[in-house]
Amino acid sequence: MGHKWEQLKVQLQVPKDEDSYYDNTRWCNRDLIPMPPERRTWGIWGYCGYWTVSGSCISAWSTGSTLLAFGLSPQQAIGVVIVGGILTGLLAVACGWMGETHHIGFTVSSRFSWGMNGSYFPVVLRVFVACMWFGMQAYWGGQATRVLWGAIIPGFANMKNFFSEGSHLLTKDFIGLVIWMLAFIPLVLVPPERLQVPFAISFFLFAGSCIGLLIWAVHNAGGAGSMFHEPGHAENTGWAFMFGITAILGAWGAGTLGQSDWTRYANRKFAPTVSQMVAAPITIAVTAIIGIIVTSASADILDGEIVWNPIYLLADIQDEYHSSPRSRAGVFFASLGLVSSQLAISVVLNSVSTGMDMAGLWPKYINIRRGSYIMACIGIATQPWQLLSTADKFLKVLSGFGVFMAPATYVYSHSANVIPKPCPWRLTI
Repeated sequence: MGHKWEQLKVQLQVPKDEDSYYDNTRWCNRDLIPMPPERRTWGIWGYCGYWTVSGSCISAWSTGSTLLAFGLSPQQAIGVVIVGGILTGLLAVACGWMGETHHIGFTVSSRFSWGMNGSYFPVVLRVFVACMWFGMQAYWGGQATRVLWGAIIPGFANMKNFFSEGSHLLTKDFIGLVIWMLAFIPLVLVPPERLQVPFAISFFLFAGSCIGLLIWAVHNAGGAGSMFHEPGHAENTGWAFMFGITAILGAWGAGTLGQSDWTRYANRKFAPTVSQMVAAPITIAVTAIIGIIVTSASADILDGEIVWNPIYLLADIQDEYHSSPRSRAGVFFASLGLVSSQLAISVVLNSVSTGMDMAGLWPKYINIRRGSYIMACIGIATQPWQLLSTADKFLKVLSGFGVFMAPATYVYSHSANVIPKPCPWRLTI
């Protein structure tokens, strides 16, 4: 019995490269070692593609437009997303320096800041946040999938709900989530060094969705909408402004903290810097500003209703035009961009980084792929639909992420500037 158990443990260990110069130990496996030269395939344009996915997404759109529902004026909300985007870019540069210099990820570099055993704390913290964040991204992906199928089959859009009202989850949303998850699972099998093309496809599809919604909203409202020129109604504008910045940093906190998980794939030093300093603020700010303008303009079209989520907006557009063939075609192509964006963002900010973090917790038996599947199970189990039921809850969740991640970000980025020069292998053995 003991011999069979030992054989089973060996079989369950994560795979190793042929003729590998490392072993699966408590501290090391293939996904934790310093990135070998043959796997460093990311250049400047690759990292720009990374941020077009990370910054141009439903989260950026919803964060900007949700600030209107929170009481800020459109101009104040635009100021928030610009400041938040710039700060996100600066944090990404600071936290990504370790990866592009020493070719190691967040999990391994945490051992320098926290110690070998102490590093489990920031890793577990980041896994916790990333699992919750994946749950929300997956839920949005499921809703986008539901809208896509509703455009193909109008009866599905009006499907009877068999779940209780208190669950905040409709039957059609659940079906969409299952379909989206079936599409997400194969993406985990693609190695991180080969994801540039899927990211580019996702960005162009999502950009088309944003531009299409912007044209529709501005054309039918005759401009940015009456709400765009109204003053804010927040009780304390300064507090609301800071709360919005915190929400943005919370939304991208896990991603910026783990930038070295991706910058370790850089084919040369400073390749990620331009994208982090330029592409990150621009993509976040532009996407959020489009979301603000469309939300403002669509309020005039939809009889004053503020729709802060583009997925809900697409469903309302189909209803507004009584599921006409033209509206269904537009909703289909727009929702296709949203679905692809959610698939890409879940790989960028969740799958690879969380898988690597979990690999650091048990390197012998967990690698990026296995960790990604564990993350997916935990993320759905958090019931994200409860966290996203209202705009107020959405912002509170995002700002709460900032409270968790800010201290770890400071320690990590500060340590990156004082790491000694010797070989980074010392961090992994």
